[in-house]
Amino acid sequence: MRTIAQGVLAVVLSVMGSSVWAFSLERYVEGVHYEKVAGAERKPDTVMEFFSFGCPHCNHLEPLVEKWLKTKPEAVQFTRVPAAWNPRFKVLAKLYYVIVALGIEDKAVPAVFDYLHKQNQVIDGRASAWAALSGLEVKEADFAKAWEDEQVETKANTAGRIYGQYQIRGVPAMVVNGQYKTSVKMAGSQNELFEVINFLLTK
Repeated sequence: MRTIAQGVLAVVLSVMGSSVWAFSLERYVEGVHYEKVAGAERKPDTVMEFFSFGCPHCNHLEPLVEKWLKTKPEAVQFTRVPAAWNPRFKVLAKLYYVIVALGIEDKAVPAVFDYLHKQNQVIDGRASAWAALSGLEVKEADFAKAWEDEQVETKANTAGRIYGQYQIRGVPAMVVNGQYKTSVKMAGSQNELFEVINFLLTK
């Protein structure tokens, strides 16, 4: 009888051990730490940040985004999609695409966040958008050309479609490999967010 009991116990412990091992492999759980976007096309080695310059939470996250960009795998492509769901955010979305057109993301993105959230300035049109960039050795003629570029305007006007495609309801949010959506709230903390992103890049 004792032998049978010992055998049952061994089986139970074996099953429990396998479960713990399996759980350790999936540290982050779908439906808790991330969601799979229904019908989304897989795009390996990609991370998209949905953000707005005007969002204080995006501003708080930005230093960690910049830190992660320095350590991410070289093959991983990172892009940003600005929110444009109200007139103020639309101006900021257009400014972002102007920055992209000028090829100055590395220095301009943190500068604009600083301009808005540390200097407490306002960007509500072309003049104030130029004021935010004027200290970055950007030629005003180049800025003006980018501001009037039809492609820049089109990108700002259609950014909302991308939000709809990935069912983004707030910023900041991240989409990894084109299929997995996560956020600071889902991950549990700002630091944990980037652990979840790195985990999802392997899926």
